[in-house]
Amino acid sequence: MNYNRKIMRLELSAEKALNGGYYYAELLLPAADYEIKDAMQRTRAGGRENTVEVSILECDILPEMQDIRLDTFSLDELNFFAKRLASLPDEELPVFYAVTEQIFNDADENPVSIKDLINCTYGLDTVPVAHNVSNLSELGRFAFENELLSDLEDIPESAVPFLNAEQIGRVQQKNDNGVFEGRLYIPTVHYDRPEIYDGVTLPDEESESSDFAIRLLVSGTPEHIKGDPVDRAIWLDLPMASDILANYAAAFNEADISDCVYYDFESVIPQITPEMFGSMSDVQTLNKLAAEISIMSETEQVKFKAVLDAENTASIHDALNAAQNLWRYEFTAEPDTADAFFKKYILENTSTEFDSRWLENLLPRNEADKLLGRIGAAVTDYGVISARNGHLFKPVPYDETEAKELKTQALTEEKLDVIEVLDRRALFSNGRLMPEQIPEGLYAYDLRHSDDGGRFCSIEPKVGVNHGGTVLMRDVLDFGESGYIPLDEDTEPSFLGDEMTPSEFAEEEAQDEAMQMGGM
Repeated sequence: MNYNRKIMRLELSAEKALNGGYYYAELLLPAADYEIKDAMQRTRAGGRENTVEVSILECDILPEMQDIRLDTFSLDELNFFAKRLASLPDEELPVFYAVTEQIFNDADENPVSIKDLINCTYGLDTVPVAHNVSNLSELGRFAFENELLSDLEDIPESAVPFLNAEQIGRVQQKNDNGVFEGRLYIPTVHYDRPEIYDGVTLPDEESESSDFAIRLLVSGTPEHIKGDPVDRAIWLDLPMASDILANYAAAFNEADISDCVYYDFESVIPQITPEMFGSMSDVQTLNKLAAEISIMSETEQVKFKAVLDAENTASIHDALNAAQNLWRYEFTAEPDTADAFFKKYILENTSTEFDSRWLENLLPRNEADKLLGRIGAAVTDYGVISARNGHLFKPVPYDETEAKELKTQALTEEKLDVIEVLDRRALFSNGRLMPEQIPEGLYAYDLRHSDDGGRFCSIEPKVGVNHGGTVLMRDVLDFGESGYIPLDEDTEPSFLGDEMTPSEFAEEEAQDEAMQMGGM
């Protein structure tokens, strides 16, 4: 279930296992299971969830929650309560405020029972509400006109102008235990709080599917759907087999699933957002990304989130590339600041006999940030992540070049497959390359693979959907008016079974060119 309406903001804190202090994370309720899991990951609380402390920072619907003592801060109970509050119809919210007023009035002396609050979200439709009654005088007139007080039954109509309406309203309010909520009067004496929740087992909720990595609320286009397409929309839980996706497209009278329209988007990875997805033309890439996420362990998911945070990933294609190359990164979850990482870095590079207490009061400040810059690492909510192909704890000189140059060097020293394409020798990389990663003298082009992924069908300056890899060449290609060069069985890349670094390849090409010029 997609809990779009967040009404409560929590702060979670968990004590650090080493060196004291706390990890913190914010969580918005109501939350799905994967959102709670993400907050626990940010507090490094895996396996010790019961030790996490919860504080209520804000509650839009019920501001009183910020200033009270609850008898328990169970995250499950608070989340269930938030779901109940968020689902109350507008006409029932004033009744809820009225029937809980006394509970909050007693909060100065006694902790508020979360069990009672949860139960107060039930049975609210049984309470009668008087509209346009906002004070005692109006209540008094309302009571007389509707014969609510038996003591007034024998009073003649001519005596009405001489009655004290406010006094009558005061008596009626006392009898009703009534509460004014804006322009409403709510007699809470009619409310008998049900015992839906026994304080042990939370009531059953509407079952929700959790067997997905990413899911889309999808329907057909208006011209192929009778009535409102939104009414026919269904959730597609990804990853999903291609033939099943095709069946859904056919059910919507569409030729392909990419021809459908999506109305909502949900991901177990919070960094994967609808803005990154864009349109259904990328649905196959999204499905591949979901497949990668679904086979990740929890540790790998945390690492993946850190990569997406550090690289500020902006597209589904880049997220897929990061997922497929997750092994190229180093990650440590424990440090949550640059200073903490600096101390861990020193410990990793000193003798085991080194007394770590020398570091307890050390304030690295500028040195900590400088170290992160030297190795190209970044501090995220989940821990510290290296640059791709970088290292976290490998010793580096104090005056080494900046991280951007390190990233280029890392690629330059990476072995890539040697291929032949368009009668030229080239290098092949499975991922996408940033401009600063391409060595001087070489040019990068993208390969597009066919929809079924069976073969490369073209080479282009840049490929979004169906990206099949990157080739490095020394030649500048002419793509003509079409903007691409088609590939067939005779011209598609041929892997030569050899490997070479880009720097070796660039040097080899330069030598060949020099020899040719010398021969001339």
